[in-house]
Amino acid sequence: MIRWNDNYITGIEKLDKEHQQIFQMADQVLNKLRERGDEANYRIFLVRETLTYITSYFERHAKAEEEYMRKIGYTGYTLHKMLHDEFCNIQLKKYQDIVKRGECSKEEIQDFVGSGIGWLLEHIATADMAIIGKGILAAPAKNSDFEARLEEKINTLLTASLNIAANAKIIGRSYQGEFLGKAVYQKMVYSLDSREITIVSGIESSFLLRVAEMIYGTEVKNEMDLILSSLQLFAANFWRSIGQHFAGSNTMMTMKSNSFIIAGLLSEELRKLKLTHSLLFASDMGKFFIAVNY
Repeated sequence: MIRWNDNYITGIEKLDKEHQQIFQMADQVLNKLRERGDEANYRIFLVRETLTYITSYFERHAKAEEEYMRKIGYTGYTLHKMLHDEFCNIQLKKYQDIVKRGECSKEEIQDFVGSGIGWLLEHIATADMAIIGKGILAAPAKNSDFEARLEEKINTLLTASLNIAANAKIIGRSYQGEFLGKAVYQKMVYSLDSREITIVSGIESSFLLRVAEMIYGTEVKNEMDLILSSLQLFAANFWRSIGQHFAGSNTMMTMKSNSFIIAGLLSEELRKLKLTHSLLFASDMGKFFIAVNY
C-alpha cells in the first residue's frame, strides 16, 4: 500500500482530500497490475482507463489549486502553474502516446505510477506547502554558511517529502565519481534565465530501496521499474527546488532532459562539466552526491 503521510496535509481540506485520492488511485493500479499484469489486453485496458481518469482528475485538481492561489493573491502562482502544465505536457503526454500505440508492458505501467508518485511527493512538500506559507524552501535559513544552509535545506526537504530523518552531512567537497558501491546515477539538464544548468546526482541503492519500501511496502523490492521511475522524477524536482532556492531567481528552472547514467560513464560526465560544486554526503540512510555547474 502506498503510504500517506500527515506531512502532506496543507490544511486546505478540498486539496488534501484530492491528494489522498490520487495516492489511493495509484495504489489501486499497482494492486491490479500485480494481480493481472501478465495479461497483455488487460495491461493496455488498465493504462487507458487509468490515464483517462487521472488526466481529467488532475486537470480539475490543478484548476482548483490555481483558482485558490488567484483568490488569495498568491505571488508564486505563475511558477506553480508552470509546474502543473509541465506535468501535463510531458508526463501525461508520454503515456497518451503509449495508449495510442495500443500496447504496453508491465514495466511501463510501473513507470506510469512511479513517476506520478515521485512527482507528487516532491510537489506537495514544496510548491503546495508554499501556498499556505509553509514552503520549506521559502523558510528562513538558520545558517549563513552555504554548506550549512544546503545541508539544512536537503534534510528539511527529505523529511517533508519522504518522512525520513537522514541527517545528511557533507563529507567530500570535490567528488569526481569515486566508487560508491552499488548506486544509481542521474543527469538532469535545466534552463534558467537563458543559462543551461546541469546537475548530476547519485544515491546508494540501499538508500533508494529503503525509501521505496517506506513508500510502497516491502513487495516493491522486486519492482525495480517502479523504484527507478519514482526516483527519476522525484530527484529531478527535488534538486530543481533546491537549485531554484539558492539561485534566487523568479524564473522557473525548466527541465530539458532527465536520464540515468551508467556507472562506467560517471567520471567522464563529471569531467566534461565545469563544476562549481561536487559534494559527497553521508547520511543515516546511506551516501549520495550532487554535482552542479551553476
